[in-house]
Amino acid sequence: TGANISGKSEMTSTCNMGAMTFFARLFRIAPVAPPGPLERGSRALAAGALDEAERCFVEALAAAGADRERALVHNKRALVALARGDRPAAQAALDEALRTYAACVPAIVNDGNLLLEDGDIAGAIGRFEAAIALDPDYPEAHHNLGVAYRRAGCRSDAVRELRRATGLERRRKNDGS
Repeated sequence: TGANISGKSEMTSTCNMGAMTFFARLFRIAPVAPPGPLERGSRALAAGALDEAERCFVEALAAAGADRERALVHNKRALVALARGDRPAAQAALDEALRTYAACVPAIVNDGNLLLEDGDIAGAIGRFEAAIALDPDYPEAHHNLGVAYRRAGCRSDAVRELRRATGLERRRKNDGS
């Protein structure tokens, strides 16, 4: 018989080939759907392609059915406006998100961020606490609450919230969500 140069057993490579064949057939049976306009817009926003992001979010808004979905799209449009330096448009988009679905946690957090930037620490803390009441596992709300507490001089509260945010973010990464 020939020498096994790779150090792997023939059984291992046969099993891997079987698994690859299985997954290849699986993807032919159930192909992965292309990303929707919200996901495409989010990717474009992350890449700094603001015009493309805005086009995708307009498409996502037209396709959104539920109020929650529409609110999330308005929130993303606010992020595009902020990236362009258009704060009034960002605030208008956040206001629309919250009128559409008052429990839109990302929009509540972003609204709190604008309050914090304006120096309204108490208002920002209220927004971040409201977001946490709706979704206690949203790490961004805990992080931003920690920042607001720090600015308010509440060091122990700030440390507590920042630690929570770190733990939640770690859990999110471990869960793959």
